[in-house]
Amino acid sequence: MPHPATSETESDLPPLLPSWRAWYWLVLGALALEIGLFVYLTRAFA
Repeated sequence: MPHPATSETESDLPPLLPSWRAWYWLVLGALALEIGLFVYLTRAFA
């Protein structure tokens, strides 16, 4: 049987990112980083 304390703490954990705005900026930042990386790689190996 699992401990009741662990199940309570797992259910009471906050969500990974609290708002849609945080997800929006995370995705936007990841896209910008990816584009920057591809630009750097294409210039480095051109």
